[in-house]
Amino acid sequence: MAAAAPPSGPSDFAVGEFMSKIDGKGSFAKKNRFKVEVTPPPSLQTQIAPADIEFLIKSVSFPGRTFGTTNLRYGGKYGMEVPYETTPGEAIEISFQESNSFEARRFWHDWLQHIQSTDAYNMRYYDSFKGTIKISIYAESDRQAVTPKHKVTLIDAWPKGMASIALGWENAELLDFGVDIVYKKWEIEI
Repeated sequence: MAAAAPPSGPSDFAVGEFMSKIDGKGSFAKKNRFKVEVTPPPSLQTQIAPADIEFLIKSVSFPGRTFGTTNLRYGGKYGMEVPYETTPGEAIEISFQESNSFEARRFWHDWLQHIQSTDAYNMRYYDSFKGTIKISIYAESDRQAVTPKHKVTLIDAWPKGMASIALGWENAELLDFGVDIVYKKWEIEI
């Protein structure tokens, strides 16, 4: 009889051993060390450059990936869940803190108008309104956002909607809003 393999986890649950292992992997990734690069479709006409508003992004979510599944019956005795298609994941939200220039909101309004003008009933062709969005994560030790540790690209991305903003006399908080982005697929670059 063969000897059992030793466990691969920490042998004594020591904090030092755990920290040594995580340090060997470059430490923990932080949620606040990110950058988003928006590349709109070339045909979009706007006076606002994406680089002028990207620093106003308050939060963004990485895309997910799931399988559509079905229950496979085998021999009439049991069912087994099996995948039958890949779904790219739900829309992601980019949340912006707005400035008094309202450039972030105007940029996304211009892109939505590019898809379909509120003065017309004609929707543009899909290929003419899709762009690209890149989301990068940087190490805490990075002084500048030059070399990301992880980078995801949303391919054929476009804004599905822009959230409304509730205003009120009693509310002195910073103004923010969200934009829902849908995409055809996403890829890991790094």
